[in-house]
Amino acid sequence: MRTKLVAPVFICMMIFNAVAGVCAEPQNSVKKKLIELGWDIPTTAYLRQHWQEMEATAPFDGVVYDLVATSSEGKKCSSQSLFSPEPWNRDDFKTCVDDLNSCQFTRYKNNFVRVNFHPAGFAWTDDDAWRTVCEKVAICAWVANQTNGDLCFDFESYGAALFRYDPGKNLSFDETRALARKRGAELARAAFNEKADLVVLCLWMNSINYRSARLSKPNASLRGAGYGLLPAFIDGMLDAAPTTAKFIEGCENGYYMNGIEEYQRSSLDAKLDSGPGVALVSPENRGKYRQLVSSGFGFYLDMYSNPEGSTYYRGPEPGETRFDRLRVNLKAAWDCADEYVWVYGEQKRWWAPENGTEWQSWEEALPGLSEFLLELSDPYSAVVKLREKITNSPDSKNLIVNGDFSRVNAAANTAESWGTWRHEESRGSFQVREGAVAIKGDSSACYIQSFPAEPGRKYLISGRIAADGDSLGALVARWQDGAGRWVAESFDTTIEPEESTPADADGFRKTIGAVVVPADARALVLLLSANSSEPDEIVTFKDVEAYRAD
Repeated sequence: MRTKLVAPVFICMMIFNAVAGVCAEPQNSVKKKLIELGWDIPTTAYLRQHWQEMEATAPFDGVVYDLVATSSEGKKCSSQSLFSPEPWNRDDFKTCVDDLNSCQFTRYKNNFVRVNFHPAGFAWTDDDAWRTVCEKVAICAWVANQTNGDLCFDFESYGAALFRYDPGKNLSFDETRALARKRGAELARAAFNEKADLVVLCLWMNSINYRSARLSKPNASLRGAGYGLLPAFIDGMLDAAPTTAKFIEGCENGYYMNGIEEYQRSSLDAKLDSGPGVALVSPENRGKYRQLVSSGFGFYLDMYSNPEGSTYYRGPEPGETRFDRLRVNLKAAWDCADEYVWVYGEQKRWWAPENGTEWQSWEEALPGLSEFLLELSDPYSAVVKLREKITNSPDSKNLIVNGDFSRVNAAANTAESWGTWRHEESRGSFQVREGAVAIKGDSSACYIQSFPAEPGRKYLISGRIAADGDSLGALVARWQDGAGRWVAESFDTTIEPEESTPADADGFRKTIGAVVVPADARALVLLLSANSSEPDEIVTFKDVEAYRAD
């Protein structure tokens, strides 16, 4: 049976635009990252002891940790209480460096020292106190530099309201803002002197003050706002930051967002020249802000596990579960973030407490969460695990007919149940042999097969591809409705061989991915697509499979 084709030239153009677009992805493209933060925050000593089980059970790209040391006097020093008057001794933190360097992380490659602006009970005018704070921040950055880590700033006022303007201090708002900017520059200079390419993940930056930024006179509103001095402090950090620095607008308000449009709007608010994020930056620093600041999101797991009626509760939309809603919103945060999404949790844990008390894991509270996080942070590992699970099931059925190419007609140069297409001006050729099909010297050609697919269902697609020279090979999933019309073109998916997977002895590399059927689709059309620039280059396909995955 040959697959019915519609508008083949259009199909081919779409296919190879997709293949070229994916395969020719810029070398400087950024891998997005999921970062864990919560009440289960580990110390460096805990990481040293448990890093392997943590990586095995919680699929993140890194964690935020508490930097804790013991002074020679036996007093504990913590980066979560950095704004205290007592000075630190850098030598006391060498054990923390040793702890972190003993961890042979394979997954957690993006780890952050949590720096809380707490208890912050001293004045902007107190030079000695701020000198001590800067020395402590320098130690945090030094540890980060020694261990390939970075810093996480939490500006929230857990004690004294550091960033609220106090007219009782006998300074005008403008005078206080100038001091806040000065202290921001001092603190940033201390940190970046230790590590010039430091990444500073801020749980929020100007996003906490967007409401003020949208007013015609922002400063009039900031004067009475809880974090009205924070924009000036951020300006100071930008003053001192080198061009190698990176700041993340972590947008803790992501906790409360619901649906892709809210996350998209927030991302634009942080970046657009006309947005509130830029509006709160001084004109002289706006270019630097655009260069150094990227947009991210916080995501609050408790919103999806707290009981109905709780202040922090996110319920399902009609026809879905609460976990469905979690998936929709976390995927929206992931898609709209430039690079980082930090996942925050309080009432449950990812790993056991040090004191041995009873605990409930996030996976127990939200079954399927670990698998979904892995799909986001490491999609290739996720689909490999999914394939193992499916193929080990006695009920699994390959929906591709003759996917092993065991039935071929060499005389007719055809493979049973597969259609073919090539551009009319192409000079390449199709080749079939038992166990494989190939496309030689063709810049736009494909083998094609389709099967019925249910809207909303997930399907796993896999195969093995060998490509000569600079030729490109991929599996492309497209969609048709019940009448055979092409639909949902924005959901077309191109799956390439995984670069990190070595080729086998015959030059084939595993190619595997998962797709979800769009609402208006009724058939999945699979194209084995090749693109060669030289007449002797050959792209070969074998072992093609498709399974329903849910």
